[in-house]
Parts: sequence; C-alpha cells; structure tokens
Amino acid sequence: MKTVFLLMAILCSFSIAEEAKYSIEPYAKINSSQIDEGSALAASSLYPGIFWTLNDSNDKARIFALKSNGEMIKPDWVKDYKGLKIYDAYNRDWECLTSDGNGYLYIFDAGNNFNYRKDLSFYKLSEPNPYLSDETGIIAKYPFKYPDQKAFPPREEEANFDAEACFFENGSLYLISKNRGKGPAKVYRFSNFKPNEENVPEIYAHFDFESMVTDAAISKDGKMLAILTYDYLWIFERNGENFFSGKNWKKKINLGQCEGISFNEDEIIISNEKGFLFKFPIAEMKTIK
Repeated sequence: MKTVFLLMAILCSFSIAEEAKYSIEPYAKINSSQIDEGSALAASSLYPGIFWTLNDSNDKARIFALKSNGEMIKPDWVKDYKGLKIYDAYNRDWECLTSDGNGYLYIFDAGNNFNYRKDLSFYKLSEPNPYLSDETGIIAKYPFKYPDQKAFPPREEEANFDAEACFFENGSLYLISKNRGKGPAKVYRFSNFKPNEENVPEIYAHFDFESMVTDAAISKDGKMLAILTYDYLWIFERNGENFFSGKNWKKKINLGQCEGISFNEDEIIISNEKGFLFKFPIAEMKTIK
C-alpha cells in the first residue's frame, strides 16, 4: 500500500512540475486518453463551441470533437468510443486540419520530417455531427507535391518540406512549411485543387516566424490570422488580401510541444501534445509591442 501511495505522489509531483514550467498556466486538460499525441485544433463551423483535433503520425484514420474545456464529445449510444472513424483515408502523418467555414473539413497528411515523401495529400470531408456519429467517409483525396522540391530528400539546409499548419480562406487552402533548414517559412496556396490528380500549390508568401510553425487558424470574420510555433504566438491583421504585409504581434511562449491553435470568440486557445489547454485574450495580445 505504501508503494502505491508513493507512486501516486511521484506521478502527482511530476504532473505539477510539468504544468509549472509553462509560461501560461493551463486552464484545462483534454479528458481522453485516446488523444495521446494531439496535433491541430480547428473550430467547427456548424457546431458552436466545438473544436476538432487528431493524433498525428501513424494513428488510425480518426478525428475527435472537443468542448473548449477539454471534454471529448461522443454519441451517447457508443460505449467503447475510439474517435470518429474516417473511411477511405489513411493516416501516415496527419498534422493539421481546418474548416472552410461552410461545413467541410480538410485534413493534411503532410508530416514529412525527413523531407523524402512523395505521397503527400489532403482529404476533404463533410463535417459530421459529433453527438450522433462515430464514423464518416471522405468526399475526396487530393495528392499534392511542392513546386520547389527537386530532391527527395533535399540537402540539409534546404529541408523545408515538412508542414503542420494549414488554414482555409476565401476559397483557397494554405499550407505553411515547418522549416528544418535555412531561410524563412513558405506559405503555399492551393487555389484550384482537383481530386485524384497531383496538385501543385503556388508559393504565396515567405515569412520568418523565428521558430518552427506547428499550426494556424483564421478568425471567424476573416480579419485575423493566428500562427503557432514552438516559441512564439503570432497574430496577423489582414491588409487587403495579404495577412503577411499588415500589422502583426508576437508573444514569446513556452508551452511544451504545442501543435494546436484556434480562435474562440475573444480568445485564442492553444493545445499541446500532453493535452493541456491554454488561452490568451486577443485584446491583450494586441498591446504587445
């Protein structure tokens, strides 16, 4: 019995130490052990207060719905719930998902740590009702390749073909590189994408985010773009058609391996792979100089 209590005390102290090292105190934690390597956090366009997430790197083809307090949503009639299964999809290294604001979700299989993949793709699916569904299917799969990658893998200084951040805006999908080599990150734009064909995005912009980019989110009114990196939270304000030429603010953060970000009314929510949730007021963000 003493051994059990000692083990519980050690685990508890480890958990407290884990939280104490963060630069922002967590306000909640995801309550499901099924989400063990959470990557991405996308606000639902159909169900207010609901956010979608997924596990990356060789997990099952499934997504999860959460409330902002970290509570996982599932149909009441499902006893052994293991996420919302997606048929006709394969998770080699899913890293991000986003909503188009009109009832569709896009999931990017774009994790490419060693920059040698030639099977990159993204999926489109109708956003399911998380209270009633435990499975769904894709509408289409879209293979793609980068316009500027010539070697698989490229030289170490050019290893910039991994991506974990995406967003949908004004009819186009955007994907941001997670640079492992030199140079600024690249923002790719898919304007006209076709299923079952090799899609090639254009390079829309370059920007130095000063750290590896892990997720992105656009505000409901389309006026702000949030970019998450391991070391900074960025907010961009639209300037005409281009977010990256307008005002921007950044905040230094230390939230562990944080890979999910979303707007939630007047706040930004961030998740890390340990399942902790953090929030930061947008108004406070805009006071940073």
